Amino acid sequence: MPAAEGLLLVAHGSRDPRAAPVAHEVAALVERLRPGVATGAAFLELATPTPQEAVETLAARGVTDLTVVPFLLSDAYHAQEDLPAVAELARSRGWTVRLSRVLGPDPRLVEAAAARLAGTQAPGGPPLDAVVLAAAGSSNRQANDTMAETAAALGRALGVPARCAFASAAAPTVEEAVGDLRARGARRVGVATYLLAPGFFADRIAASATSAGAVAVGEPLGACPQVAAIVADRCGT
Repeated sequence: MPAAEGLLLVAHGSRDPRAAPVAHEVAALVERLRPGVATGAAFLELATPTPQEAVETLAARGVTDLTVVPFLLSDAYHAQEDLPAVAELARSRGWTVRLSRVLGPDPRLVEAAAARLAGTQAPGGPPLDAVVLAAAGSSNRQANDTMAETAAALGRALGVPARCAFASAAAPTVEEAVGDLRARGARRVGVATYLLAPGFFADRIAASATSAGAVAVGEPLGACPQVAAIVADRCGT
């Protein structure tokens, strides 16, 4: 029997070909975690499918009850302005539609960031003595404040001093945050990349961290189990 319940992940979109597959991989993981729920991914720009195309695909699978999940870590511009329009697009078909909140903050994202950073360390090697949580940055002050709280949580999880930093639109920069920790005596600073997918900002964070003297840079969170579990929890809510 065709699925009546669906979940649509909506990401901003990127010109970088490494980015879009992450959302599709997460959607596929969620469909395995929630049998009977038809999932898909869509992009607001720069990648396909568009929300319209993704809704058509879900309709062909029998969906009439949809949860729209922003594939975003924080409650920034796109969550507030663009995602409601996607929900209305599906609602105009007569569907029951819920617009979920963004993925963060969530302790599982801190766990995922710590795991990505740990993956850069050789077994038995010297531990990190400080950490920077590096995000894209936003003009939304509340979103940036949330990053500071998430960085503090990462520091507590690792038992080391922590700072947040931003690749754009906000301060401090990655170079400034790493430099501050080094000036305070840290010698092995790691940088956790708090992004969902590879791309321009992830590359900028990695380059900035290395030039500032960081000894480790974690990969973006990607299609990790923690992200998939958070999205799966949004089904029907």
